[in-house]
Amino acid sequence: MGIRFITGEPAVLVGDSLVVTDLHIGVEIEFKRRGVHIPSQTKDMVKRLDRLLEKTKAKRLILMGDIKHRVPGTSFQELKEIPGFFHHFTRKVKAEIVPGNHDTNLKALAPKAIIHPAKGVLVGDAYLCHGHAWPSEKFLRARYIIMGHSHPQVEFRNSLGYRWSEPVWLRAPLKKAVLKKRFKSAGKGKLPMLVVMPSFNRFAGGESVNRKPIHLLGPLAKAVDERKAEASLLDGTLLGKIRDLIPAD
Repeated sequence: MGIRFITGEPAVLVGDSLVVTDLHIGVEIEFKRRGVHIPSQTKDMVKRLDRLLEKTKAKRLILMGDIKHRVPGTSFQELKEIPGFFHHFTRKVKAEIVPGNHDTNLKALAPKAIIHPAKGVLVGDAYLCHGHAWPSEKFLRARYIIMGHSHPQVEFRNSLGYRWSEPVWLRAPLKKAVLKKRFKSAGKGKLPMLVVMPSFNRFAGGESVNRKPIHLLGPLAKAVDERKAEASLLDGTLLGKIRDLIPAD
């Protein structure tokens, strides 16, 4: 069971499972507090996921954490929109959640969804986790470990000084010496390749990874071999190694 990146969207197909992360339903409230009014993105994300499910013929929808935004607590918008979101998808496919650090009270909001442990779940060749906590040692059986949490982006700048950021996929090998301190079996065999997914919510912000120091979130970030980490745009364009994308200044 391999994995297939979906061109143009921050989504990956693992066997018959469509996987996305970091929906951050309710993030619009943060913008409103700063005087920026944007409409709810939930309907748009539902439409995008519907198109992806139809395109891929996936039978499972796996959401890898941070479905909701507010932490601690739950906002009125989340109370209103999250139950409807899951009611829509649980009628079509098997909806599953790998909780993230924002996902308090999700069982009450999505009673028909399958909720996996926060440490993650093994699906075929891939181990899926949000990334805010250490994964289970089972991840060492996988060919890939796929996580969210960091919302990776690459910052571009032109000759006039204008700057903008684009979401990217990150792929990086892991350091065996670091993982052996946590997992005894890490010294045996080949380690899985780390894949860090961009946020599915276009307004959830992100971390520019082509800055010094390279900033990734979560305990696994300590094990990333930054010298070999590579970034790709959503359209599949390989940007190359992150270290080569850092401006000289």
